[in-house]
Amino acid sequence: MRKKFFKILMPFFMSAVLLAGCQAAPEVSKDDEILRAKGSSEDEIEAIVQEDGESGTAGIQEEDVAAESGAQGDSRDAEPVSIVLGSGESRMRIEAEIAAVPEAMSTLTMQADSRLREETLRSFLEPQGEVKDFTEELLAEEEAERQRVAEIDEKLGEGNSMIEIAGVGDGSRLALTDGNRKAVFVGGTGGSYEDAALMEKCYAVAKEEAQKVDVKKENGGDVSFSLQDAKDLLMSRLSVLGIEDIYLIEAYFYEDNGFSVYEVQFCPVVYGMPVAYCFGQEDISKVYPRGVAWVSEEGVAEIGMWNCLMEQVSATEKEKILSFDKVQKLLETYLKDGSLYCVEDVPFSTVELVYFVEQKDNVLELVPMWNIHMEPEEYVEYTGEVGSNDFNWTVYIDAVTGELVAAQ
Repeated sequence: MRKKFFKILMPFFMSAVLLAGCQAAPEVSKDDEILRAKGSSEDEIEAIVQEDGESGTAGIQEEDVAAESGAQGDSRDAEPVSIVLGSGESRMRIEAEIAAVPEAMSTLTMQADSRLREETLRSFLEPQGEVKDFTEELLAEEEAERQRVAEIDEKLGEGNSMIEIAGVGDGSRLALTDGNRKAVFVGGTGGSYEDAALMEKCYAVAKEEAQKVDVKKENGGDVSFSLQDAKDLLMSRLSVLGIEDIYLIEAYFYEDNGFSVYEVQFCPVVYGMPVAYCFGQEDISKVYPRGVAWVSEEGVAEIGMWNCLMEQVSATEKEKILSFDKVQKLLETYLKDGSLYCVEDVPFSTVELVYFVEQKDNVLELVPMWNIHMEPEEYVEYTGEVGSNDFNWTVYIDAVTGELVAAQ
């Protein structure tokens, strides 16, 4: 059975979180704290971005389609792409369905959500009994944990191993409980929820082997309690926080004696577009808005969210989004000049337009970005077979400028 790590991370956002940095792309440089691959084809890239031609994601591009089609995309508006780019040893194979994208998008500025108050937290809790504020107890628990870790570090003669997750917000806490259920707001950008009794039932079922569910199939999982059913239950809880939709990144299904449970990982959706997410290991200096949840047929058992609760400050004028036809040409250029190094053996199976997060001062900028990546399981399996991971498996290209922003 796969290793469980969510339970360590979720309860009440204890700040002792150990995260390892992402693998860096070959030959990279730092510019304004954003990972950028080196290359010498600026004129060629600019020419591709500026050239006239038919718009399309491989033929599909519609005004405001993202807001209409939903976060997981609409298969009726998706087009299959099967191509091999590059030459010689560095070849990139893309086998993916690409959903329609809007013709133009804005860069958004977001801040901690000032609307998250006690009344909202009480609605999020949905108490079943008398409600108690346990904020002071929570802060005391967190301080005790910090001291415990500091004492361990001192004994080991090591530096501070207490790592704070990157993000915005003021570090404040607000915590309510009815004795069984607990709900917490953290800094105006994060939150958690736990139904202790229901969570115990979920963990008992999770002792069984997990079944990975295809998040692109709404009816995946159990026939009587599908993944879409679980998402609907989760959204009924999240909607009180002003969250209109989420993008399911990963989902696992457990069942024992007729009791069904989903363990899901998700990211926020803003104007119909998912916010960029990171698989597995993360660069702790970067912001990755994400959430995790356990949902049973009896209701939501647990939720944890980091940098998911945001309030818009401003938006730039909309700028034209590069079609995927142009992105293909850009990828060819980056492969040719050595900015990307890929292997043809493992396909890039996901191509999607997302909002990439950049932290500046105490706000977050959400920038439209094309993300092309392999399935993490296939990447891990292949690196184990060949004994090497010196190739790129996930790529971010600015959807307006065509710049290669990050490659891992």
